[in-house]
Amino acid sequence: MAKTYDIELHQSKTNPLQWTGSFNLSQPVPLEGDYFSDTYNFKPDLPGGLKVNGGVINFFGFDEERIYFTDVSLNGVSLALTNGDGESKARLLNTVLSGPLTLRVSGFTGGSASYSGNFNITTAVPEPATYGMLMAGLGLVGVAARRRKAK
Repeated sequence: MAKTYDIELHQSKTNPLQWTGSFNLSQPVPLEGDYFSDTYNFKPDLPGGLKVNGGVINFFGFDEERIYFTDVSLNGVSLALTNGDGESKARLLNTVLSGPLTLRVSGFTGGSASYSGNFNITTAVPEPATYGMLMAGLGLVGVAARRRKAK
């Protein structure tokens, strides 16, 4: 069973370059042992290069709560999968992608299983202070070159 969901990205109130998208899905399919494939489209579309950290996780205590992820990818980049030891998870660390972001999660589920996920996204637009430091650095290089030329 395949389903598609739109996930709202929320901009940080303290850093306008940081965004977070979270989701929680209970019982991806109604029958135990069924294959599921879910697609999440993160909105709004963020332009340019994006640094992404995050993942998807399922904690389980009983067999009917298990999810075995077979593939989890964000914009075609596969997340590192781990199944067993009371949890199934997929992680992505410090990966640079370009928007729009689309997450695909697939696997097999127990009858009362659920999973959740969270992605922290940083846009690659330099802050104004970065430009100030760049200009100051170029100015110092110019002063040093001029002194060297004067000697």
